[in-house]
Order: sequence, then C-alpha cells, then structure tokens
Amino acid sequence: MFHRDHWFKKCFAMSLFALCLTGAPHPSVAKWLVVGTTGHEALLAKEVGGDFIDIGWIVGADEDPHVAEPGNAFASLLNKADLLLVNGQDLETGWLGSLLKNSRNEKIAREHDINLSQDAAILPYSAEELRNTRLYTPILGTDSGKAAGNHHYWLDPANEIPMIQNIKKALIHLDPENSKIYETHAQRLINRLEGKIKEWDAKMAPFKGKKIISYHRDWTYLANRHGLEIVAYIEPGEMAPPAYADFKGMASRFKGKTISAILLSETQRPPAVNIDSVRDLGVKLHAKTLILPDSMSVNEKRADIIGYFDYVYEKLIAVLK
Repeated sequence: MFHRDHWFKKCFAMSLFALCLTGAPHPSVAKWLVVGTTGHEALLAKEVGGDFIDIGWIVGADEDPHVAEPGNAFASLLNKADLLLVNGQDLETGWLGSLLKNSRNEKIAREHDINLSQDAAILPYSAEELRNTRLYTPILGTDSGKAAGNHHYWLDPANEIPMIQNIKKALIHLDPENSKIYETHAQRLINRLEGKIKEWDAKMAPFKGKKIISYHRDWTYLANRHGLEIVAYIEPGEMAPPAYADFKGMASRFKGKTISAILLSETQRPPAVNIDSVRDLGVKLHAKTLILPDSMSVNEKRADIIGYFDYVYEKLIAVLK
C-alpha cells in the first residue's frame, strides 16, 4: 500500500505552509493558493504560476490516488484554496466529494474546480476492465455501455500541453492583471516540452513493437504513444488484485515469447502488490521488471515536468535495449 505516516507528515507540512498565508489573495499582498488533487498537478501549476502562487496537494507522489484516504486536514487546505486542479477522469471518485463538502469552499464548487483533462487525448476503459472492481459502480453505475476514460492520461507527455493550457486559462481568469506573465510562462514551458517530445519520440522509435506487460493500466498511454505492445495486464481489472492463478496462467501463456519488460509504478507496492510474484513472473519470462514513478515529485531528478519525463525515459530505454 503506502507508508501513511511518512506520506501524511510530508503532505501535511505542505498544507500547513500554504495555510500560513493571510489576507486577501492578491499578488501584491499574498500569493494565490492552488491545490492539486495530486502533487503532479500542483507542481505543474507552479511552473506556470511561478512566484504568483503557492501550491498544496492532497495525494503525494508516494501514495496511490485510487486508494487514498485523506483526512479532514485536507478539507481545511481546500477551504483556503483559490483554485482546485482535478484529474477530470474519475481518479478521485472515492474521496474528493466528501473533502469538497467538508471544505465549505463555495467558490471552488462554483467556478474554480479545474478539469485538467479537457482537450487531452483520452484512451477509453472498456466496461469489462472496470466490471467487478471498486471503480465500476461510481464511474459506470449500472450502465455497462457508458464510456469511461483511462485517468492516467498525464503519462503521455503530449497530454501535459493541454494540462498546462488549462492551468494558464484558470490563472488568467483568477488573476487577469498578470495574464501576460502566465501566458509567457506557459508558452515557454510548452515550447520546451514540444522540443523534448521530439527528442523522446526519436529515442523511443527503435523500440516500436516491443512487447511488455504492465501491472496496472497506467503505462497504457506511454506504450500507446511509442508503439509498445502491452500483451497483458497483471491486474485482471482496474485495481483488481491478481490471484496466484493469474500469475501462473500468464507464465504459461507467454512462455517462450519475447517479453521485454514488466512495468509497475512506485505506488504499487506491498502489501497491496505482491512484488515477489511480479519479479518471479519476470524471471520465468526472461523479462526485466521495471518500477517507474508515475508522478512528478519534490525530488532533484523529477521536480519539474521535463526532468520527470527525462528520468522515466532514461530508465525505460535502459531496460528496452
């Protein structure tokens, strides 16, 4: 699962820093408080808002947002927020509603709840991928024909561009006096990102067609971008824990086939994930097991969006060679 004490202390410290702001939110007096449901969203916003904003987040890089159980301290953080950045594809379904209700922040509920998935290229879940999982009822209800978007869209670097644009628009709406600054920051970041995307695409081109296995349906976006073939997911459904029979069947099904890698995220760890079984599957299939971060983090190697994807691609390419 995750180390709750470590996670809570770190996130609470971030929240406490944000809550120390006083006075009306105006750049000449205090900074705007922008809160992301995840640290990735908040850190991306900081690259656009710069010194005009302070940031906070609810789920840190070391916690799985699917199973987060944020306490009431985060409702206090949301109460002070000027903007709330949300995934927009049901990632926070299990916990955000109650936090928003307890926050009693009407301006967020009214107009400052920003859906970062708008204009992103969303890959769909099938109803079958969600059936009999904890996500099925809140996302699809009883309508098995309803489309649901895979909420890990930020793991395609090209989708960071509409996310940046959505953040920029929200900041300009909030603070029109400084619109030119937000425009400049956003465009500069997008220009850098577009150049890096060309570089990353070129580096990944030789690996098109490589077969991989993904534990969760998070690396679907990166694989789709670069033509990697995900031949199987270890989870039988989204957030559905695999049984011994699933590992055994997968080992049998792909025996003798060339599987380049098995991918997991850093948030997928014991006791929720049986890492030993995953590694054992990799040994049986002669495939390397790679654990990648699925979020930016306050870390010298991946605290900004360029550094984050540089890190991911460096680790991924080393395994695929």
